[in-house]
Amino acid sequence: MFVSRCVSFASLSLVLGLVGCDRQPLDPLEASSVGPNGLRAPSGTDAKPSTSSTIDITWTDNSPPNEAGFRIERSATSGGPWATAGTVDPNVTSFSDGGRTSEQQGCYRVFAFKRNGGDSSPSNTDCTTPPAAASNLTATALDHQSVDVAWKDNSSVEDAYELQRATAQAGPYDVIATLPANTISYHNTGLTTNTTYWYRVRATKDAGFGDFSNVASATPFLTPPKAPSGTDTKPYYGVAIDITWLDNATNEDGFRVERSIDAGVTWITALTVGPNVTTVRDYDFQTAEQPVCYRVIAFNAPGDSPPSNVDCTAQPAAPSDLTGTGASGPAIDLSWKDNSALEDGFEVERFGSGVIATLPANTTSYRDAGVSPDVTYTYVVRATKDGGSSPNSNSVQVVVATVPPAAPSGADAYPGSSTVASVTWVDNATNEAGFRVERSTDGGANWVAAGTSGINQSWFNDFERPSEQQLCYRVIAFNNAGDSPPSNMDCTTLPAAPTNLVATPVESSTIELTWADNSGVEDGYDVERLFDYCDYDGCYSYWASIATLGPNATSYRDTGLSPGEFATYFVQALKDGGSSDQSNQASATAP
Repeated sequence: MFVSRCVSFASLSLVLGLVGCDRQPLDPLEASSVGPNGLRAPSGTDAKPSTSSTIDITWTDNSPPNEAGFRIERSATSGGPWATAGTVDPNVTSFSDGGRTSEQQGCYRVFAFKRNGGDSSPSNTDCTTPPAAASNLTATALDHQSVDVAWKDNSSVEDAYELQRATAQAGPYDVIATLPANTISYHNTGLTTNTTYWYRVRATKDAGFGDFSNVASATPFLTPPKAPSGTDTKPYYGVAIDITWLDNATNEDGFRVERSIDAGVTWITALTVGPNVTTVRDYDFQTAEQPVCYRVIAFNAPGDSPPSNVDCTAQPAAPSDLTGTGASGPAIDLSWKDNSALEDGFEVERFGSGVIATLPANTTSYRDAGVSPDVTYTYVVRATKDGGSSPNSNSVQVVVATVPPAAPSGADAYPGSSTVASVTWVDNATNEAGFRVERSTDGGANWVAAGTSGINQSWFNDFERPSEQQLCYRVIAFNNAGDSPPSNMDCTTLPAAPTNLVATPVESSTIELTWADNSGVEDGYDVERLFDYCDYDGCYSYWASIATLGPNATSYRDTGLSPGEFATYFVQALKDGGSSDQSNQASATAP
């Protein structure tokens, strides 16, 4: 068979009409790879995995320079059916097919194509299977120069395993062994004592690779680690004990922190931490006033180090009942209750200034002379022990006033329940030490103190009050310079709670509620029903008002329910923007 190879000399042919042609034999193999549109088929198609989910395909381009690109087709079997995996530009001879599934075969062939849509004949077909990554890789030091490496073989198609090693987790890694398929362990010898080695493994297939396994490390050892030293303990604000030590070993696998509450007679493991850690916080010991001792032991596979020194401490009980009073000077006098028998001292902290005083043990008062008049200061006190401390005391706000505070206004009294009167007001002062709430049961003729609230606190609850009795309230701000005038007076009456709530299905989709009206002062009644709500986090129940009724109401019909719907209710009396206690709950199913 021959093919004409002609060279047209266009510029000369116009003058001489000459065309240069020759006829040469065509290689039979070359001829068979030429498609009907004159494109030669790619050849040498080779597929191999580069990861457990990627297959790399390469081929030889036999068509330059007249192809428009290459189309790579994929099939699960060498016989098809085929689907396009991707296309590449002309003269490109490689393609990566990502998103593959490990352990599933992929077969590939390649076509050259023209822009007019014509294709070459297909290349040869090549198949491969990405191997699954090995997992659960472990490395165990056996002695001073050997490590056993083991892993789980998750592939059924690998040709071999490639084991790599490095002396740093980030690498670089070197191949130390290529092992037969189905291998799951390797004994690595000739290592250097006290050098940490990192390992990883991957399956190989068709000169390609699966993903790497996890990495694992081991350090060949010679002896148990050296003992830690310098163990030091201190309480951490009453919620934990801080333990620190010196790490004197280079071959430990970790540290065991032991605790004793009987002065070292018996020990239990409090915490275990990894290598090179030198501080821990033991949140499992919070008992105040209980002496506790700690020691630390380093360990590795050959055994334990001797224990470190023993160090003991205790959680001092927090001081309480902190109070503060403005004094001339100006100054603020603080006092508190000392609840600890073993503190080293006390710290006084002023918010915004930090610790302003460190005091000896058993101190219960302190005068802060570094204050300015008419400025509010906040304090806490805590007991100290061994460089640590107890929880803070309660906080207290104090101001050294030069004039009495401005009077509160807008006092509003309303029922918090059938036995609690709630009072709110507007704080018009900037220098109050607190507020005194006064109560009158005779319309304001006589007043008694109901209680106090702190600086900037503009609400108060008066508990254990009788229902159906008028209660009047007023509020007075005070400081060290005196009292403000009283606020306005506001009165309320706590309504008695309704009782004997009954829910009765009466007709289609309707439940009737009835109850006993026990109050003679209510403004009305609130009817509440229990609803369910569900979202992605789960289902919840909540109460919502379904009706507000006038005074003296004793019944209500809930209509529009679904047949068979179960409903639960309660009723409460309303008064002055507040409410009584709830009635009993009652339930029924709508007919």
